[in-house]
Amino acid sequence: MKNKKVVALILAGTLSIMTALSGCSTRNTPDKDTVAGGKTDTDKEAVVDESGKVNGVMYEKGLPIVDAGDYTFSLFVDDSSETGKYYMMDELEKQTGITVDLKNYPYEIAKEKYSLDLSSGDYADSIGGWTITDTDILNYGVDMGTFIPLEEYFEKYCPNITAILNLEGVRDTMTAPDGHIYSIPYVTEAPLVDFNPYINTRWLKNLGLEMPKTTEELRNVLRAFKTQDANGNGNPNDEIPFSFDPDNKHIGYLTGWFGMSLDKYGFTMKDGQLTFGANTEEFKNGIKFLNSLYEEGLIDPEMFTQDKSQWKAKGAQDLYGVSMMYASGDIMPYDAGQTPDWDPLPVLSAEDGSTPVWLKSSYGTTVYKNQVVVTDNAKDPAVICRWWDNVMELENSIQINGGPLDKVVFKNDDNTYRQIDLTTLSSDEQTLYNWSNLWPQSLPKYLPSGFRFKEDVVSFQEKPIVDEQYTPYLTAETVPTYWVSQDNTSTLSDYQTSITNYLDQKMAEWISGQSDIDADWEGYLLQLDKLNLKEYIQIRVDALK
Repeated sequence: MKNKKVVALILAGTLSIMTALSGCSTRNTPDKDTVAGGKTDTDKEAVVDESGKVNGVMYEKGLPIVDAGDYTFSLFVDDSSETGKYYMMDELEKQTGITVDLKNYPYEIAKEKYSLDLSSGDYADSIGGWTITDTDILNYGVDMGTFIPLEEYFEKYCPNITAILNLEGVRDTMTAPDGHIYSIPYVTEAPLVDFNPYINTRWLKNLGLEMPKTTEELRNVLRAFKTQDANGNGNPNDEIPFSFDPDNKHIGYLTGWFGMSLDKYGFTMKDGQLTFGANTEEFKNGIKFLNSLYEEGLIDPEMFTQDKSQWKAKGAQDLYGVSMMYASGDIMPYDAGQTPDWDPLPVLSAEDGSTPVWLKSSYGTTVYKNQVVVTDNAKDPAVICRWWDNVMELENSIQINGGPLDKVVFKNDDNTYRQIDLTTLSSDEQTLYNWSNLWPQSLPKYLPSGFRFKEDVVSFQEKPIVDEQYTPYLTAETVPTYWVSQDNTSTLSDYQTSITNYLDQKMAEWISGQSDIDADWEGYLLQLDKLNLKEYIQIRVDALK
């Protein structure tokens, strides 16, 4: 019964998304000559009055951007904070005079609401976070005009954003096939490996276990975690051997233990070529292994049903032995100067002798081209663009990343920045200035490449250790970013949505034991063909030429 509930919930989510997308396709499309690919509000002649205001609303330069109380815009974002508030939002309002009506939702809720809002037409002035996809930019921007072109606003009013666009490769990455830029650039240093499993080393020590190096050694460790009171709290039945960040399960990464490491769309790079791998024996073997762990009770039974807050709450109670996540601080934060009780789980070798591999997620820098858009519901979009340009001011982005100036971060005489240990502050201040409470961290900010805080107490950095450990197993290339031709935008969106949703549904069924992958396999391959997998692959390959 539990397995049926798992798949029922996955199917319900899939159907709601498909319904929302179907509704989007029937929305009235604006005249492209006036919105998408054509004229925008920037084509109107801007009149600057004696006070320096553009069209009586926005100051052309400097701060504030508007007079206090004169302008508000709504911003939809997926994120969460402990307090429900973000310190820098208030600071930016003081600087700019602009009030932001923040519509903030946890990721899973935001994904569904995002689709429903776009379908109904009742969407925010600006939309940001991880809910927007590349195909959304093409569909709602290039084709429909719901997301508006921004490059002329950048050129006229946004020197910080323009400087970022002029970094090597950024403008080309951001520019859609119709020649427009539809989103705020988000350029950041990034690890070679974004998400990976971490193992609780304190549990290993408690039970006298060695770090596993093979899939079967992992199974034996997980069995011990489950039955031997690994967390030492006196209850041998509360341990959850293996769990996953609900928003970033990256099941396809783990099939790399069996020779085929995949992104969330089922793609990888093999021999320098973009390859769909979710129809291979290597992928199948990886899923069968995960199902065998699930059947033994070694994988979190709520893997497919819990939300991020539930996952974090269990992690904070020391209930996980292994978890897929960005870093261990996601569930068990540690202070500067402390070393976490977690190590990266190595890239494991499978018993079948296949060559293990892990999909490289970046080359050290990432350009996100779909992180924030401005919609056609926005009045005076130039004001919103100037607000984002102010976010990219160095000391604003420093505070977004490190904490408020002259409280947590202090500027040195040599123009470097010192960051104090938060634990020296009161408990209320520690909460207020916690990284997740400074800013919706799914939104853009910008620090120059190589920027580092000088810390009073050096924070332990997990990701460089992961990169070093995983490098021998990484694919030579990342799955490249791409834009498809305007003629293929709608087709790609339809194919990608249907195939990805089907893949997610089948992985949930197979891992949870609702259906058998061997019995399903031929039917699964036939259904992929019916969903136009070959055509989908060809569109993506052609987009890279």
